[in-house]
Amino acid sequence: MDMTRIGIIAGSNRPGALNPQIVAWVKAQLDAAGVDNAVVDYNDYNLPILDEEIPGGAHAYANEHTKAWGAAVEPFDGYIVVTPEYNHGVPGPLKNAIDYIGSEFANKPIAFASYGADKGVRAIEQWRLIFANFRAATVRATASFSLFTDFADGAFVPQETSAGTFGALLTDLLAWAEGFAVVREKLAQ
Repeated sequence: MDMTRIGIIAGSNRPGALNPQIVAWVKAQLDAAGVDNAVVDYNDYNLPILDEEIPGGAHAYANEHTKAWGAAVEPFDGYIVVTPEYNHGVPGPLKNAIDYIGSEFANKPIAFASYGADKGVRAIEQWRLIFANFRAATVRATASFSLFTDFADGAFVPQETSAGTFGALLTDLLAWAEGFAVVREKLAQ
């Protein structure tokens, strides 16, 4: 079996966003654990407000930006979505990017690293429903960070109680990624 590869999906393009700091931290955790990974950032694909006629789950993309975005997301065995919580929900630009595609997530696990005033937990709950639509499975363990205790003067400095949850997230994500690789192989037969 090939080495499991995890995609880290960056979740905010807001000016001055905290997201890049958490993305870098997640990447450092995966690198330290010896997990093959790469960051995928929808900002690199110039996605306008959803402009595909056919829903993403059909994988019938008409636009080159959609094809490129889907191709960037496709090759991973599982994902960690680094998501802020905006206004008690998911960030609109990331939701727009995810709406473009769908089948790329089928039979793969998704984990979440979230942040916000209440650690981003409401965004995670909404993401669980969204990714279920794509036949993706979301792992229960999350790494969630508070704007009040895990940042100091705009710098990400996670408290041990927050950072310590990443181990369980990674254990579940990797185990599920291996299991779902078997599922995808069986379905391809």
